[in-house]
Amino acid sequence: MGEEAVKTVIPESVLKKRKREEEWALAKKQDLEATKKKNAENRKLIFNRAKLYSKEYEEQAAHLLVRGWSHALST
Repeated sequence: MGEEAVKTVIPESVLKKRKREEEWALAKKQDLEATKKKNAENRKLIFNRAKLYSKEYEEQAAHLLVRGWSHALST
């Protein structure tokens, strides 16, 4: 008894739907990767700004402290 090769006919609308969904999935994946890259760059920028602010704040506090001591000593 030989096995018969049965070919299933897939409607054209189903094939088009599969192709369209694959294209959408690819576009969504690319958008997600671009968003992740952009967010990573933004996080680095925010971190560097906060670091710079902290440094400026410490310098200002040190300057005021030294100024305060020199002012107190001069009186």
